[in-house]
Amino acid sequence: MDKKKEEFLVQLRDTFREEASEHLAAITAGLVAIERADDDERASIVERVFREAHSLKGAARSVSLPSVETLCQELERIFAAIQHEELKLSTTMLDSIHVALEILVTLCGDPCASPSPESKGKELQACAALKQIVEGAKVLPTETPVAATTAPRIVAARGAAPSERDTVRVSTRKLDAILLEAEELVGAKLAGIGRAAELRMLAADLADWNRQRVRRSSRKRRGCDDTGESESIESEMLYTRTLENSLRKMVETALEDALSLAAITTRLLENTKKLLLLPCSYLLGAFPKVLRDLAREQGKEAELLVEGEDIEIDRRVLDELKDPLIHLLRNCVDHGIEKPDERLKLGKQSCGSVTISVKTMEGNLIELTVSDDGAGIEADKVRKAAVRMNVIAAEEAASLTEADATRLIFYSGLSTSPIITDLSGRGLGLAIVQEKVEKLGGTVSVTSTPGAGTTFRLIVPISQVTFRGVLVSVVGRHFVFPTSNVVRVSRVKSGEIKTIENRQTIAVGDEAMSLVRLRDVLELSGQDGCTNGNTRQVVVVRAVDRQIAFLVDEVLGEQEVLVKSLGRQLTRVRHIASASISGNGTVIPILNVADLVYTAITGGAPGSISAVQDAAPEPRRRLLIAEDSITARTLVKNILEGAGYEVTTAVDGMDALTRLKSESFNLLVSDVDMPRMNGFELTAKIRADKRLGELPVVLVTALGSQKDREYGIEVGANAYIVKSDFDQGNLLEIIRRFL
Repeated sequence: MDKKKEEFLVQLRDTFREEASEHLAAITAGLVAIERADDDERASIVERVFREAHSLKGAARSVSLPSVETLCQELERIFAAIQHEELKLSTTMLDSIHVALEILVTLCGDPCASPSPESKGKELQACAALKQIVEGAKVLPTETPVAATTAPRIVAARGAAPSERDTVRVSTRKLDAILLEAEELVGAKLAGIGRAAELRMLAADLADWNRQRVRRSSRKRRGCDDTGESESIESEMLYTRTLENSLRKMVETALEDALSLAAITTRLLENTKKLLLLPCSYLLGAFPKVLRDLAREQGKEAELLVEGEDIEIDRRVLDELKDPLIHLLRNCVDHGIEKPDERLKLGKQSCGSVTISVKTMEGNLIELTVSDDGAGIEADKVRKAAVRMNVIAAEEAASLTEADATRLIFYSGLSTSPIITDLSGRGLGLAIVQEKVEKLGGTVSVTSTPGAGTTFRLIVPISQVTFRGVLVSVVGRHFVFPTSNVVRVSRVKSGEIKTIENRQTIAVGDEAMSLVRLRDVLELSGQDGCTNGNTRQVVVVRAVDRQIAFLVDEVLGEQEVLVKSLGRQLTRVRHIASASISGNGTVIPILNVADLVYTAITGGAPGSISAVQDAAPEPRRRLLIAEDSITARTLVKNILEGAGYEVTTAVDGMDALTRLKSESFNLLVSDVDMPRMNGFELTAKIRADKRLGELPVVLVTALGSQKDREYGIEVGANAYIVKSDFDQGNLLEIIRRFL
């Protein structure tokens, strides 16, 4: 193929990628809908899925993608057979189809890439599985038809996606470029207003100077009759009057220009932002399948209800919210929704419920809530986990309220899970949620009722471009409080500041509120810039359901703020969320109010325990490895010795138990499938032994089913790592936690 044809094919495949994503989204949504549909609805859904697969096959053929074409051909055959009542769908068939769809997503996501041998093998396996569905028995008696399946029920968002008739596909690269230009116009607008203010001051100074010259000239004329000097003075006066008039006109023109520029900038920015606004269904549409897969992995049933999916949000905000929401869904399934039989015993329906709700708020904000009707959060478990992980002292944990203890779940590394697996239990998910939300300039909070469920509340801006901020001055430096976090701005007299339990407080209404110097929290040096005698200015802010009053030198007012990222080098700066650029080019930090409130309350930095978690393991800790495979035993031994541990090996469970009773070890790493005594039996005997009962046990095994993981929890393992997902970094991290 010559170069021009090759370049043209690349362009075609770029267009194909966008089209394919729409077809695949429709097919995925249809498959999820099939599982909850009755017989009458299912026929029309099957027809839609058939048409989408057919269209995708044709598009793939036009851009020379035979792998995609072949998989789509097999999907067509399956749904054609269903239409002709030659085949009935079952949960096993749907699982095979979902696997094939995941491969199609990969192939269509990068249509110009060359497949690796591994990906090609998966592709061939998926194609063979689809062929077997049609070429096998037309109705497999051993499989459960979809209509009677026990798979998780999904209640998806209502409403159809917009057609091609009312949407326009535009390159996001072009939109981002337009938006960047509009953002720069905000800076030009602020600069223009600043220049107008400077000219106004200059005109006022010149007018004052002219008046003084007039008075001096008048006095001089009364004492001197020199005609030449008088003419010179009059000429100068004429000149200054002319200059004054010219400057006055410049001021008027500059003000008009600034107002015009402000109007143009506002319209351009708003119109550009609208191009990037997408309905929440753009993000939430894939979540029914996410919940389906999560629930099926754990043998649970769950239904998803989405509310407010038509509300529009900045695409960039939606993209940033994807990971946090998936982590929250996983948390709902892992820690919230109970097993069907357990729910029935508790008087609940066997199928759990998860709700994602989207609502608009004042001030360019959106509220997202993720709720479940599961077990809820037990504050005592969180307290114990926090003490075990050295997040807080035992005495402090005991004094925490239920709400304060519940909020500790956002600490990195803190988890109430009874076991660490390759899927969950490391305590990172909720920490990632908080970090991502705060990066957007938002907040996240949690409320929970044991036995009744948990609700996570996320408040984020609709758009990332501009927002309103309160500009303050502290020791000669400027900072911005996001208006969305500001409750009120007020003045207090020194005599109104009281000390209660070693904390300064002020009265806000009928409530005594903690008062903290912003300069102290930010650790700034220098003299206070307050010049109002005994009257001080405070900014009352709210974050994480707490309110704190911050003492500042001066409140300079509320204004529109242009948000700029801190860049990759400064991804997480304590107390700083992002930055803004003033009209004269000065960088002004935008404050992270959640950080400020936390530091003001505790005197420490949130997440500071991470430094302890990342510390090197204590030298010469003794570990025992129980593994019957000499290759695996040698591999793990070398990894652990390389990390500084003293390692002893055992060839099976019986050998390991003998060594544990005769020697002292700090932790056991064991395989499960071993002769004489397997890892489950070994763990159970360790837990039954008074001397060994507290020994941490990490199981590393090829048995990766949910049933095996649950049995690992039942016998008392602390961590369960599947060998197919083995990563030495994860193993070392888990061991450090228990030591």
